[in-house]
Amino acid sequence: MRHKRMALLCTVAAALLLCCEPRINAQQSAQATSPSARSSAHPPDLSGNWLVKSGSPSWDSSDPRGENPEHLAMTPWALERMRAARPPFGAQQTFEPNDPHQKYCDPPGPFRMYSYPWQFTIVQTPSQVYLMFEYLHIWRIVAMNQQHAKDLDATWLGDSVGRYEGDTLVIDTVGFNDKTWLDNVGHPHSDALHTVERFRRLDHDTLQLEITFEDPKAYAHSFSAMRTFKLSKFPMGETMCSLSEDQSFQKGVMDPTVAPESAK
Repeated sequence: MRHKRMALLCTVAAALLLCCEPRINAQQSAQATSPSARSSAHPPDLSGNWLVKSGSPSWDSSDPRGENPEHLAMTPWALERMRAARPPFGAQQTFEPNDPHQKYCDPPGPFRMYSYPWQFTIVQTPSQVYLMFEYLHIWRIVAMNQQHAKDLDATWLGDSVGRYEGDTLVIDTVGFNDKTWLDNVGHPHSDALHTVERFRRLDHDTLQLEITFEDPKAYAHSFSAMRTFKLSKFPMGETMCSLSEDQSFQKGVMDPTVAPESAK
C-alpha cells in the first residue's frame, strides 16, 4: 500500500560467437565441442520478467512455511538470533516485527527477494549478468568467468561471479555482511555465508532456481532449496520502500483502528 508503480521495461542482450581454427588437434576439438565450450558460445536464454510461482517464506525445503524454523541445525550464535527475530511469516510471525528491512528500509538481502510477489529480470552480456528486481529496484552484478577478489569488503549483496554449465547459469557469491535474513521467517546468516545459485529454463514459461547455502558460523551443514518462477506478461514497475509513506499509512489507516488506552 505504501508503494507506487510506474512502467519500466528492461531489455536483454546476449551475443557471443565462438571462432575455431579450421585445423586443430584432437584435444582442442574435444574442448571445442564440450558442454562448457558450447555454453560459452551460446549461453542459455534466461530473458524475461519472472514472477515466483508459489512463494514459500522459508528456505528450509522440509519446512517451507516456516512452522518449525529451528528445524535447521544451527550454531548457538545463529539459534540466539533466530529466537530473537520477529518476522512477518512463520511460527514467530507478528504484526510488530523487528525486521530491519521493515523498520528502517534496510536492504532485505538478495535471497529474500526471490520470495516477494514482484518480478525480476535477468540481463545477459558476455562479461556480466545482471539480476534486476522490481522490488526496491535492486540490481545484482555477476562477473562472468572471473574469480572472487581477495580481501572483499562485506556488503549487503555480496560479491558474485558466474559461469555457464550447459543450459544452466551458475552464480557463486561470498562477501556478505550479517545484517540481513536468509528468508521471511528470520533465518539468520553470518559474514561467512557462501551461496551457489543455479538458474535453468525448464521451458519457455518456466525458470527454476536451485540454491545451496553454506555458512559454518551459522549452520552445522549446508542445505539446498528450489524456487520456480513463471514468465510474466507485465512490464517491470516501481515498488519502493518509503519510510514517509509508511508513516503516513500508519497515521491515516492503522492508528485510527486502535482504541486509545483511556477508551479501554
